[in-house]
Amino acid sequence: MSLESIRYNKGKLEILDQLLLPLQTRYVKVEGVEDGWKVINKMQVRGAPAIAIVGCLSLAVELLKDNTLDKKIMRQEIEGKLNYLVSARPTAVNIKLAADELINLANTLFAKEDLSPEDFKEM
Repeated sequence: MSLESIRYNKGKLEILDQLLLPLQTRYVKVEGVEDGWKVINKMQVRGAPAIAIVGCLSLAVELLKDNTLDKKIMRQEIEGKLNYLVSARPTAVNIKLAADELINLANTLFAKEDLSPEDFKEM
C-alpha cells in the first residue's frame, strides 16, 4: 500500500498527518492559509518540497473561495498571505523561494491591464 502525502483536487487539499505515522494514517483537511500555516508549523507536513507545496496549495484553496474583484487587493492579499505562510517555518528555504516566485507572478499579472480579476485568480 502506498500513501499520498498530499492530496489536491482543485479547491480541496488534504495532507497526511506525519505526526501519527507509522501507527496511524489520517488525512487533515486544509481549507485555507490558516490551516496551511498550522500544519506546517506543527510539522504535520514534513520535507522542504512538501512544505512549499502545501503552503502554495493552501493559498490556491483560499483564492478559489475569494470573491474579491479588485486585482490590487488580491495582489496585496497574496503577498501578505504568502509572507504569513513563510512565518510558519522561517528556516524552510523552499517555501520562501516559492512564495517569492508567486509574489513576482502576482505583480506581473497585476500589471497586465487586460487581465480580468477572475483570470488573475486562475493563473
